[in-house]
Amino acid sequence: MRKLLAVLAVIVSALMASCSSTEAFESPVASEESLTLEEKLLHFGARPLSVPLPEVFNDGSQWLEAMTGIVAEAEDYILLTTFLGSSSEALEPLYRAMMEASERGVRIYFIMDGISSYDMTESKNHMTPLYFLRSSGIHIEEYNPVTAMHLINPATIVVRDHRKIMVVDGRIAAIGGMNMNFISMGAGEGETQRDSMYLFSSPSLAAALRDEFVSIWNGMSVEKISEEDFPVFGPSPDEVYPAYLVSSDGIAGMYASLFSSAEESVMILPYLPALDSRMKSTVSAASSRVPVTMLIPVDLRGYAANGIYHELPALIRETGVRVFVSIYDENGELLPLLHEKLMLVDSRYAVIGSANFNFRSMGLSEEIALVIDSPELVAGLEEHVDSIMESAEEITLDEAEMLKEEKGNAAAYLFTFIGG
Repeated sequence: MRKLLAVLAVIVSALMASCSSTEAFESPVASEESLTLEEKLLHFGARPLSVPLPEVFNDGSQWLEAMTGIVAEAEDYILLTTFLGSSSEALEPLYRAMMEASERGVRIYFIMDGISSYDMTESKNHMTPLYFLRSSGIHIEEYNPVTAMHLINPATIVVRDHRKIMVVDGRIAAIGGMNMNFISMGAGEGETQRDSMYLFSSPSLAAALRDEFVSIWNGMSVEKISEEDFPVFGPSPDEVYPAYLVSSDGIAGMYASLFSSAEESVMILPYLPALDSRMKSTVSAASSRVPVTMLIPVDLRGYAANGIYHELPALIRETGVRVFVSIYDENGELLPLLHEKLMLVDSRYAVIGSANFNFRSMGLSEEIALVIDSPELVAGLEEHVDSIMESAEEITLDEAEMLKEEKGNAAAYLFTFIGG
């Protein structure tokens, strides 16, 4: 165990020393009181746009049905990315709809992360790799595929594409946290992971996500594409809410700006909250001014749960936040894993997308997030969070210390920095 701890400590220390991904948490721009949140987000590379209210999906079965219908009705093109993508019996209608769409002339470009075939969630027991989609003419690229050649460069193993987006015909756009696999979409209502996808009828967001997609595709494929290949419709009159699309390089600055600008409250759902000292300092500064609440899932797979329990006391002590965990329902029954990525600030701003609030999402994975300025949207999302909080359990510092003693594991916690 000591040898394992030493090896992991060296790896994590090297990553932290060489990775500038969290430097934005010390940026004077993020904490400058004279700047508006919009000015801060633009400084960190956010793309401003306007969006309508989205349709929100918090159940994978419902999103699977909706997504299948959208694909079946597509007329021109579909752009898709996923972190974990695979087929199972429940997902066969979706992939059949994709193949049929391609065969009738719809252009489909699909990016999936290279570890999709190495999925270690429950999906591994129901998994069929997606290479068969190529037979119908669907264009597939794998991000950093796990090959002997790529093993020469460790960065291609550590850095992953974690984004989940969809663009259809230049007018429909979706963003969120659900993977295209069994545990996210196919396990059945009440059994899929608790997660979220947001569906917009928004040419503006469709254009922004299209541009992101083209950029990442051209960075890895010999088959080059351009934005002009995928036309979008004109602006919609329903696109009235200011929004800011943030890609990988700006994720840390986005989070730092939101914490530093909060005036009333912060609610955040961080998956595997492995934070470095810069991130903790920013959260601590925010919690000294406003109530900050973290609603944490506990992934009961060994390394994840043991790592979280090891870190809980330090997280509470060093940030001053109230920490709740969501594991069991009111009757003591195990709930599906809470995989949602969400931040709510001042009952006004919502952050949605793929980015977790942890060290890995700051620079060791490709991420996408959307900040939306809409009290109307946030009111509905607050109701959603309240429903989760009904069965969540607050963890005091004393309780956190006991959990660390009973279940914590330092090696598991170190691994969450690169495996989260």
